[in-house]
Amino acid sequence: MAAIAGGLVVLVLLTVLTVTVFVDPNRFRGQIERRVERATGQPFEIQGDLSISWFPWLALRMGPSQFGKPEPGPDGSLQPIVQWDTARVGAKLVPLLKGQLIVDIIRLDGAKVHLVRRADGTSNWDSVLAAFRNRPPPEPPPAGVAEPPGPEVSGFQLRKGSLVYVDERPDSARTISASNWNLDIGEWRSGATFPVETEMSLTVGDLARAENLKLGARLHFSEDANDIDVFGMEFASQIFAKPLPPKGLPVEFQVSRMAVRLSPLDIAISELSSRIAGVQLTTSVQAGEMPADGSLYARGPIDVQVPSLRGLIKTLGIDAPLPLDKETLGRMNLKSMLAWEGGGITATSIEVDIDETHFSGEAARSAEEDPLWTFQLHGNRIGLSRYLAIEDKSNKPFELPVRALRALRVQGELTFEQAWIGEAQMKGVRIRLELEDGKLRTASK
Repeated sequence: MAAIAGGLVVLVLLTVLTVTVFVDPNRFRGQIERRVERATGQPFEIQGDLSISWFPWLALRMGPSQFGKPEPGPDGSLQPIVQWDTARVGAKLVPLLKGQLIVDIIRLDGAKVHLVRRADGTSNWDSVLAAFRNRPPPEPPPAGVAEPPGPEVSGFQLRKGSLVYVDERPDSARTISASNWNLDIGEWRSGATFPVETEMSLTVGDLARAENLKLGARLHFSEDANDIDVFGMEFASQIFAKPLPPKGLPVEFQVSRMAVRLSPLDIAISELSSRIAGVQLTTSVQAGEMPADGSLYARGPIDVQVPSLRGLIKTLGIDAPLPLDKETLGRMNLKSMLAWEGGGITATSIEVDIDETHFSGEAARSAEEDPLWTFQLHGNRIGLSRYLAIEDKSNKPFELPVRALRALRVQGELTFEQAWIGEAQMKGVRIRLELEDGKLRTASK
């Protein structure tokens, strides 16, 4: 019996060796390309050579290739969805002979990903997702035959990659690009969660860039890939933008759990904790598409803890005159319920503590092209003297920016139960900002 088993093993090894040595896999290039195109609805072209190795895995190596219908890139050249320099995928031989697919780590080197959201809202990856979701379910095994185990993938690696996302929609046109992209996806089993870690440099048009960006989480996909669960997400980066200081701004956040449904879009974040330049922000978010017209919305409570407003202003590189009293603009605590819908913003249940003053009220921003800001805030008490003595940073006299203030589309009312300037005591103070013929005017009482 042992001799028979040994003979079978030798026969299998000789067969694999014969296939890998004497069979040219490039003969199957056209067949592979056609099958991928039928399965995904997108063209696939293998430009480099194919090769097969058999130890320690039965592996297929692929040279330069590209997948997806080419679309215009930021420079006007046509770019496929993804192209790469080399790729490798392997499978364990013995389980494969028993009908079980156990895949080695899939590796792509020099991958360039190009995603486009067109002006009409469609994207160059729609057909790929549709093919995946609409694929027929596997046929059940014959009666009395056990169903083979689902596929297992040891992981996925991407090295020296890049990504460009172009949004051509008029209301959100932008280009986001990633460079020096490395991605590691851990062992994947059907129906189980798997770890993801990535690092890159990210640029958002001319607005900002993120260096040393690192992101880690565990993911779970539904069978149709329409529902995604994210657990234990951690993010850290150094952000650079024109208003920020040259050294950049450290940003980090953690998400305990995020549930995403792609169609219709629905996003639920149970808890997000963020720290930006010492500012602690905690929130939970519900976002997605409105059932009526498909417009986007987002809402949730926020809790912001600022150790020092004065310190934050300096950290952000804002050149503004500050009160001479070093104790002013200290710790700030803010809580509110925020909602965004179609460009309009509302902040209700506002509770703010700055120095010895407590504010409460609400504020809003309209969704118009030239938005109107409105507010209604009430403060318990304020000592105005400590805020009026301003640092003299220039020999030029300070001038109130009247023209800029008048151009603001803001109206609302700020009231105080008690206020004082020096020895002067006031009660029931009201400051009202009103628009008259499109210009701002103030009224006080």
